[in-house]
Amino acid sequence: DITFTVVFLVDVVVRICLLGRLFWKSMMNYIDLGVVITSMVEITVFYATTMPVNPVLFRLLRIGKLARAFRMVHMTSVLASLQLLVKCLMSSANMLFWSFLLLTFVQCVAGLVISTLVLDFIADPSVDVALREEVFLLYGTFSRTFLTMFEVLFANWGPACRVLMENVSEWFSLFFLLYRCVLGFAVLNIINAVFVQQTMKTASSDEEIAFKQKEKDIQSYTRKVKKLFQTMDASGDGAINLAEFSKLVQSPKLKFWMGQLELEYHDLLSLFEFLDNGDGEITLMEFIEGAARLRGSAKALDIWRVETKVEVLFEEVLKLLQPDTDSVGLQSVQKVFNNSSYRHIKCTQMVRQTS
Repeated sequence: DITFTVVFLVDVVVRICLLGRLFWKSMMNYIDLGVVITSMVEITVFYATTMPVNPVLFRLLRIGKLARAFRMVHMTSVLASLQLLVKCLMSSANMLFWSFLLLTFVQCVAGLVISTLVLDFIADPSVDVALREEVFLLYGTFSRTFLTMFEVLFANWGPACRVLMENVSEWFSLFFLLYRCVLGFAVLNIINAVFVQQTMKTASSDEEIAFKQKEKDIQSYTRKVKKLFQTMDASGDGAINLAEFSKLVQSPKLKFWMGQLELEYHDLLSLFEFLDNGDGEITLMEFIEGAARLRGSAKALDIWRVETKVEVLFEEVLKLLQPDTDSVGLQSVQKVFNNSSYRHIKCTQMVRQTS
C-alpha cells in the first residue's frame, strides 16, 4: 500500500507541476487526487497514530480507491459503450435531480392525503387492534406513508392498496387506480422519454463518440466493399475486368449488395470507367476509393468542383475564341454562361492566381 501510494502521489504531483491550471479542469484528475489523499489518510491513521480506529473506516477508505477505475473507463477505447453511458449519466444529473424532486413532491402530497384519511381509523378504539396495527405499519407515520407511496409507484402496489380497501374503505381502490394511471404511467413515461432524448442529444453532440462511430462506419463499409470485390473477382488475381464487372447485370444478389453500399448505377460501362484509372482493370484499392467517392448522392462540394472546372474550361474556350470571333459573338457566348448561373469566374481567377 505504501509503495503504490507513493507512486500515485508522485504521479499526481508531476501532473500538477506540468499541467498547472489545466490539471484542475479534468474530473479524472480530481478522482486521482482524491484517491491519493484517501490512501495517505489511511496510512497515516494506521501507522502514525496509536488511537483506536474503527475498522469500518478503513474499509470505506479502501473502497474509495476503486474510484481510480473511472480513469480506466475514460482511457480505454474498448469500453466505448460504457463511456457513452457514463457521459449520458453525467449530462443527465441535473434532469435526474429535478425529476426526483417532482416525484418526491407528488409522493409527499399523496402520502399526506392518505395519512389524513386513515388517521381516524388508526385512532378509533372500537376497531380491532390487529387491523389498526396492520394499517399503522404502512400508513401510521409520515415516513411510513412516504415509503409506502414509493412502493406503490415502483414496486408491488397491490398489498398497500388492499390493506386500505379491505379494512378502511373500498373507495381507496379508485384512488390507487387513478394514482397508478396518472403518475405510474403518464408521468414516468414522460420522464423516461426526456431521459432518452437527453441520451440521444449527448451521443450526437459528443465529438469523441461521433468520431469513433464514424471510424466504425468506415471500417464496416470497407469490409463490405472488399467482400463485394472478392465476389466479383472470379479469377482471383486481385483485379476486376469489364467481363467480371458485367456480372452485376446478371446477378440480383450483386445488385442488392451495390444498393446496400449506396452505389446506384444506370450505365454499367460508365460506372466501370469511373472506377477504373485507365488500365482496363479495377484493383481493390481503386474499387474502395471509387466506391467511397461515388457513395450516395452528390454533395455540395462535388457540385462546386464541377462548377469550378466548367468555369475554368469556359475561360479557356473564350481565350481560344477571341482571335476568330467578333465581339458580338463573344458577348453572346458570355451572356449564355452568365444566365446559367456561372457567376464566380473572377473568384476562380483569384484562386488560381494566388495558388
